[in-house]
Parts: sequence; structure tokens; C-alpha cells
Amino acid sequence: MQTYINFGLIDVVGKRYVENSYMTVENGVIRSVGSMASLTQEQKQGAVDLSGKTVMPGMFNCHIHALSSPIAAPESLNWETSGMFALRGLRHLQQQLQSGVTFVRDMNGRKLAEVDLKNALNQGLFVGPNYYIARQCLCMTGGHGCNTGRECDGAVDCKKAAREQIKGGADFVKIMATGGVNSDTRPEFSQLDLEEMTAAINEAHRAGKKTATHAHGKAGIKTAVLAGIDSVEHGSYIDDECIDLMLERGTALCPTLATHYFTCKFGVEAGIAPWKVEKGQRAAEAQHIGLEKAWKAGIPVTIGTDAGTPYNPHWGTFMEFVLFVEDMGFDPMETLVAGTIRSAKVCGVDDWTGSITPGKHADFIVLGENPVKNIRTLGHVEQVYKDGMLVSLPPIDQSCTD
Repeated sequence: MQTYINFGLIDVVGKRYVENSYMTVENGVIRSVGSMASLTQEQKQGAVDLSGKTVMPGMFNCHIHALSSPIAAPESLNWETSGMFALRGLRHLQQQLQSGVTFVRDMNGRKLAEVDLKNALNQGLFVGPNYYIARQCLCMTGGHGCNTGRECDGAVDCKKAAREQIKGGADFVKIMATGGVNSDTRPEFSQLDLEEMTAAINEAHRAGKKTATHAHGKAGIKTAVLAGIDSVEHGSYIDDECIDLMLERGTALCPTLATHYFTCKFGVEAGIAPWKVEKGQRAAEAQHIGLEKAWKAGIPVTIGTDAGTPYNPHWGTFMEFVLFVEDMGFDPMETLVAGTIRSAKVCGVDDWTGSITPGKHADFIVLGENPVKNIRTLGHVEQVYKDGMLVSLPPIDQSCTD
């Protein structure tokens, strides 16, 4: 058993910062957490002294594309082999972990390389974060995501498509409700309809799987919520009616502010197509208004960046936390809750990860400062522990995006 002492604890369940804390870990599991005052001198022997440090659960990123490279036009690499995609994915997952992210959801892969990537990770062939995959997203013929997703039309075909993903190893099912920013479609317009989405969602739920929808436009958001979706991704044009429906149904929102942020930050000067920048700017303006309403209304909001979109790096999860606090003005502690235990609940894994709680996996990070006081310290994680083991990976070169 290993004991860690003298640190400040971010208690995301109690929503408090606890000074002078200790934690014991055995066989990758947290055994006890408490106050230093309760430890004897004998119990402190051989402990890891984290004086002046802050400990918190590993960050979650509920929306990434591990096999997508954050370059100006990620789709330009779609010609590559599945093996090359897997190698890129391995690099990206390790960047996520090294930057303090211990759980990710991959929202759509490339050539099913993510399936082998997940299997290799689970077999211990390399170290990475907990990795949940959607396999192929479900989209209408010619719709957003059709270059890599499973095109399906009509309720019967959508039901079959969901079954295919589950059979192939999907941890959850992703459905495309609207067009997108990074494809030649309109993000405001709906795509799969209520009957189609209901068929796919019911099939996923029948198999005990969570569901998520790519949805920018308000009509598509409403349709997905009525169909029973578990989480809305992006939600750029969310309105009061959407919010009321989501509150009624308990639907979560993963806004992915970072994707619009990086698109607008780098812009056409960095080679991003002008139409992507224009759509991203419009979506970002609407999203800030809707997200503020959703947050205040009590919608369960999670953290996800859409990493793998233009110049949106896999080591940049901390920026979503920064945008929540500095751009949106959200409470820092509530933001940390959103990016840990709340995200864990939405992903359906809060029984074994997402907080520093006895009985859960010892997935935690060590920081030099208290992120409640300085949220940007999440961009300078000093140590990462996965299943109680200190992660040792090459330093991240933040001068490059890939």
C-alpha cells in the first residue's frame, strides 16, 4: 500500500478544497482518504510527501477524435491506412493522458482503427487513458460524418446500424442529428429524423449503452432529446425550448467550446478553409448565449473539446476548463466538477472513477497550484497517476499541434 500526504484535495463530490489531506492506494484502488491529523507517525513512514501540491481526479474529455490529427484539414489524411491511423491515435491518446486526462470518449474513428487501438490498450500493450469508443457514428446518406461514419436511412436501417456498432465493440452509440461546421453541410439544419433516431437510441439503450448526438441546430437538438438521447454534443444553437426539454428528460450537454475557439484563433491564415471559419464564428457567438442559459438552468454540462478538429490539440483539454471560467464566467469549482464526476456520471462510469473516493480507481493528477484559484494550472500538470501508477511518458511539445 502507498500513502500520499500533505496535499490539498479537490473534493469534487463535496465541492470543496480540503487542506492537509492524505490518501492511500493499494492495487490501483483508492483505499482511504482523510485528514493528516488522523495519521500516526508510523503511518507516515515511507509516504509520498506532496507538500504544497494539489491533488484532484484525472480530467475527463467526453468528446475527442483520437484518430484525427489537429491540422488545418484533418479530412485530408483520410486516405491513410488503418495502421497509420492507429499509430496516430496511440500518440494522441498518450498526449491526452500525459496532459492529465484519464478518461476519454472517442466520438468517431477512422477505418475502425480505434477498435484495435482500444483492444491493445486494454491488453496492456501501451499506456493510455480509459478509452471509450463509438466506433462509427450513425448519419444519413450524404450527411455530416458520412466520410467515416455508417450511412443509414429509415428506422430499420438505423436500428441495424446501431446493432452493428454494438456488435463491433462500441461502448456507446453516436448519432448525427444535424449538419456540421467542418463539413459541407449546414449546422443549423436537421438530418436524421425522430423515427430514425428513436430506433437507434432504443437499440442502444436495450443493450445497456449510452448515446450521444452531434447536434448544432435547435431543431435537431429537440428531435434528439425527444428521441431519448443521453447527451447533446456542441449544442451551438440551443434555445429555451431545448433547455426545457433537456431539463425534463435529464439530458446532458457537452458544448466543446474549444473547437470553435481554435478554429477562430488560427483562422484562414493558418490554412483553415474560409467557410469553416465563417461557420465556426457564427456558431460560437450563438453558443455562448445558449450555454450560459443552460448552465444557469441546471443542465448537466460536461467537458469535451472535440480534439482532432483544426488546430485543436489532444494535449489541450485544459483549455475547455479555461474557457468555461475565463470566457463564460463559470464558477471554477463547478467547472472542475463538470470535468470530473459529472462527466463520469454522463458517461456511466462514476461508480469506478471520476472522484477521489475510497473504492474507485486511483486515477488522479498532481498540480503545483490550486485550480480553484488559478484554472490555468491545469495546463501544467506535474504528475499523472493511472490505476495508482505514476505515468512516465515523453514531455509534450506544445509548439506543435500534432
